[in-house]
Amino acid sequence: MLTRTQFRHARKSDTPFIIDMLQANDLLIQGLDWSDIGDTWLVAVHKAEIVGCLQVLMGKPLGVVNFLAVAPKFHGSGLGVQLIKVAEILLGVQGCDGYMAATYNEVIKNRAEALGITDLGEVNIFVKRVFRHATDTP
Repeated sequence: MLTRTQFRHARKSDTPFIIDMLQANDLLIQGLDWSDIGDTWLVAVHKAEIVGCLQVLMGKPLGVVNFLAVAPKFHGSGLGVQLIKVAEILLGVQGCDGYMAATYNEVIKNRAEALGITDLGEVNIFVKRVFRHATDTP
């Protein structure tokens, strides 16, 4: 586990680092406008370097946690678990009963019971773009 890691809401200036983190973890969905991440992201900062991120969407009864990504050199350090715990605190404070998340990570799937999560089995996740800037081509 990393010590002295700080967790904070992402800033617009963090966008390139979040994009790099998502690319490094094979999570960047191509064809979407990633230039403005909005106010739904958290970052983990260790020694002034962004080393992890995730998106937390508030909702009732369930929130959503997306795009958990950790810098490759910190894989296996427990940073991902720390990010999830921070997200769970934020969701709880906002009154969410729980959250939904998706993963293809076998380690997480194999530890579902120990992590207190319910595996819904094989599911399909869809992405549909609903907005396109007027200057974009169809």
